[in-house]
Amino acid sequence: MKRRRAPWTPFGARITAVRTRSKRRRLHAAHARPWLAHGLSATDLPIAGLVHRLTHPGLSDLCWAGPEFEWRRVGLVQLIQKSVSDYERGGTQKDEYSTDEVVTVRCPLCGSTGAVRLYREHRSLEIKKCSGCSLIYTSPRVKEPEQTYHGQYERYLTEAKLIFSGRATHHRDPNYREELELLERHRPSRGRLLDVGCNMGMLMRIARERGWRPVGVEPSPALHRIATEQLGLEVHNCLLPELPDSEDRAYDVVALSDVFEHISEPRPFLRAVARFLKPDGILYLKVPNARWNILKQQMLQALGRTPSEGVWDSYEHVVHYDHDSLMRMLAAEGYKARELTVSRPVQVPVWHQYVGQYYQYPSPWVLDWKRHLGRLGFYHLSRLERAVRRGAIGYCAPNLVCVATARR
Repeated sequence: MKRRRAPWTPFGARITAVRTRSKRRRLHAAHARPWLAHGLSATDLPIAGLVHRLTHPGLSDLCWAGPEFEWRRVGLVQLIQKSVSDYERGGTQKDEYSTDEVVTVRCPLCGSTGAVRLYREHRSLEIKKCSGCSLIYTSPRVKEPEQTYHGQYERYLTEAKLIFSGRATHHRDPNYREELELLERHRPSRGRLLDVGCNMGMLMRIARERGWRPVGVEPSPALHRIATEQLGLEVHNCLLPELPDSEDRAYDVVALSDVFEHISEPRPFLRAVARFLKPDGILYLKVPNARWNILKQQMLQALGRTPSEGVWDSYEHVVHYDHDSLMRMLAAEGYKARELTVSRPVQVPVWHQYVGQYYQYPSPWVLDWKRHLGRLGFYHLSRLERAVRRGAIGYCAPNLVCVATARR
């Protein structure tokens, strides 16, 4: 059997193609070291083989038979993908919710019951716009949306195992650095940072590297355990109002990074946040832009498409803010915005579509190049749109970012 050495891959691992008498080829590692650019080691051959196939289309008749998945004679656009609902993930989210699992609620800002339905997804979840104050919210919504992240420890650990071993980065690391750079412009001296809903502590780990003294709040027992055991972070396993009195007025920054949209009672929650801020402390908020979701919904409807995963992430996002409604919500609880801006898009990994397992480290952009470039394109359009609208954030921005202070 003659072996032919393939060229070095751009991701740092050497792969060889072996032709057998049955014309079956298998990918195997000829150089067992981590794929440094994407955190993949030689033990992650299903992923490594896929990336190698995409970057070396000359290898036809590829066949991999592994414990998780299998493909034969794979063309570049003929990948056998698992459906979006058929993959391993840490959370407890579902594709559909019955009427017994949801509850109808009033507007979280003004308390009105009058609303216009904008969209329905996941069978029983509806996106509505309040007739009184124009806030967009989910109703009916999941009864306990915070339980979405109360998943299994082992599954969450699998998602990020290479990050904890130092062989991979997190796909949101560039976004976390951007967030901290913004905070450091407002608070150059750093100080104590309270990360509410800190998940595994990925933002906190970057903040610690940059000189902050981070403390987390995470109600999920599994995620709390990972943050404390794997990253050595100080994290309280409770809800924000349950923090001890010793934490009152103790923080320079309270960060709600992709958290505020999960809060079903935002006004009492903002009052609780003010309790922990120092007199000159600042609140950091990052939320999805509701107008961006409206734009996506309208574009998909114009194309006659209905995404199986939905548009609004309504199984976990219970309030959907735009520029105006976020400012009204903050003002209603005595906060004053110091800066409202847009942030770079999160490039979500797509490993689960190819290997049946969600991983939190970046996937090669070629696996999802259309959405990758589309997100970047709309982000740059959002900056132009903001300039045209004289600072107001419109439809092209995926996220809203706000730095605010509490009026004492």
